[in-house]
Amino acid sequence: MLEKLCGNEELKAGLSAALAAGRLPHSVLLCGAGGLGKNFAARLIAADYLYPAGGPGAEAVLAGRSPECLVVRAEGAADIIPVARVRELRAAVRATGLSAEGRVALIEDAQKMQAAAANALLKALEEPPTGVLFLLTAHSEAAILPTIRSRCAAYTLAPLEREECVRLLCGRGCPKGDAAFLSAVYGGALGRCLQAAGDPQRFALLRAAADFVSLSAKGDRFGLLAAAKEFETKSKREEAGIFLSDLAELYAAALDGREIPGLPAVSRPAAARALPAVFEAARRLRAAGNAKLVCTLLALRLADANAARP
Repeated sequence: MLEKLCGNEELKAGLSAALAAGRLPHSVLLCGAGGLGKNFAARLIAADYLYPAGGPGAEAVLAGRSPECLVVRAEGAADIIPVARVRELRAAVRATGLSAEGRVALIEDAQKMQAAAANALLKALEEPPTGVLFLLTAHSEAAILPTIRSRCAAYTLAPLEREECVRLLCGRGCPKGDAAFLSAVYGGALGRCLQAAGDPQRFALLRAAADFVSLSAKGDRFGLLAAAKEFETKSKREEAGIFLSDLAELYAAALDGREIPGLPAVSRPAAARALPAVFEAARRLRAAGNAKLVCTLLALRLADANAARP
């Protein structure tokens, strides 16, 4: 199943060899930024571990329907993994497997565990049940407690090369120009590219963010204020959050030296000045700020910054 993961050839080869030889450690930590496919990769590993020969059982793991692959993820408005879920997982993995080689305990975005949940998991990792594979995913190794991290074999997923990302997007029906734009913005994170490409409203917000960057680069105060006006109603608050996230992504790309097709070049100093303002706007919005006011203040700040310092 691991062959379904795009790119990351070295990682796939190492994991496949370990699985085939029965040398995979009982605890594996998969790391990667959003959109790189770490949770998908974890399910692929789970399928190969539980059903080496493939078949319906392996497909059930990928579809989230396998009783042998127990999944825990963040929940509720707080978006955390509570200790109760980890304790339930510990009890469940000790039950006898039904039809597979063993059992898998998958904890998605493990950095969201409460402290008590992490401690509960640590106890299971210290004395793992026979035949149980613990799979954890996180955006980085540093996000996981050292006591847990030290008991896991860590692997980090890499983004796709831009050309490969464009090819895969085009293969799924995305126009080449849009594919090149998305791949550049999201740095080869295929999952994020697909999310934007498959949702016209989501893609429109990204384009709006790109237009905002262009207007800012020109110091077009009127244009920036007009763009901010798009978020004047309360119903636009969620859209404003996505817009600001994409705006940060575009400036981060400029800071990283990535050229965005159709976008004027933004210098690293200009991007470095803009990013703190965007982050501050996002913070204010999360604190129940008015979307129009937040975006208007950001527009003024960026316009003034670019007028003062080219």
